[in-house]
Amino acid sequence: MFGRLVTLIAVVVFTTPVIAGEIYVDSSMGRDAYDGASIESRGSNSGPVATLGRAIQLAQFGDVIVLRNTGIPYYGSISLTGERHSGTRYHPFVIEGNGATISGLRAVPPGSWQLVSPKLWKLTLTRKGYYRLLRNGRPLPEYIPEDGLEPLSKLKAGHWVAWRGSLYFRQDGDNHPEDQAFAFAADQTGISLHQVSNVLISNVTLQHFRFDGLHAQGLCDGIILDNVTAIENGRAGVVSSGASRIEIFGGKIAANGRHQLLVLNRSVAIPNDCDIEESLTAGK
Repeated sequence: MFGRLVTLIAVVVFTTPVIAGEIYVDSSMGRDAYDGASIESRGSNSGPVATLGRAIQLAQFGDVIVLRNTGIPYYGSISLTGERHSGTRYHPFVIEGNGATISGLRAVPPGSWQLVSPKLWKLTLTRKGYYRLLRNGRPLPEYIPEDGLEPLSKLKAGHWVAWRGSLYFRQDGDNHPEDQAFAFAADQTGISLHQVSNVLISNVTLQHFRFDGLHAQGLCDGIILDNVTAIENGRAGVVSSGASRIEIFGGKIAANGRHQLLVLNRSVAIPNDCDIEESLTAGK
């Protein structure tokens, strides 16, 4: 049944330009000075935009944002708000990822590590909250201490822990962290939805954000995730809160820091054939 729904939506959206405008994004060949109206450059100001932020600035009710999958992640976040970033049941506001990844990852700046004891390093970041720490593109194991107990003495080599507003990492080899490719989850949430309705998000990976891959909050309704992957985020892969409603078809939600699918405050999230690492978690 859902396949027929997606087909219907795709036919209506992509064959009825009077209703929906397309905004194309290409992080490698695009320019934010372009109008976003075509996938390739067609003149002095016509062609794809370069950033997610510029695409959202241009987007209007019922539009379609199309990401070109260049093989390189789009770094940054998307925030959809209110009627402007909404659609109708048969003409939803669409984000089509084409298999692209949206990432909140940033390299640890040089000189950021502080040695506090033999092979124990401290990293203090300006943005607080949940964290993810990666080396050579792979998440490192996090030690989660019991409430109120000092964790540093129990921290194993190659592990990290968040403690009193900083990250601590136990060196597991001869090389100092400064000499290795460390990165951290910098941006808060991959896609934030606030008071939007009838939004379709397809074929995109949301990865390495401090809090959530996607968070629908504040009376969001008619939100459909089709083949969306949300992995390795600091708090949760997908969150529905503030009396919002999400339907999830396919995709994968796994390896997130505290929850996979988090449902709060009289909200609803309905997974259908979605690969979820653990059962739905209802919080407060």
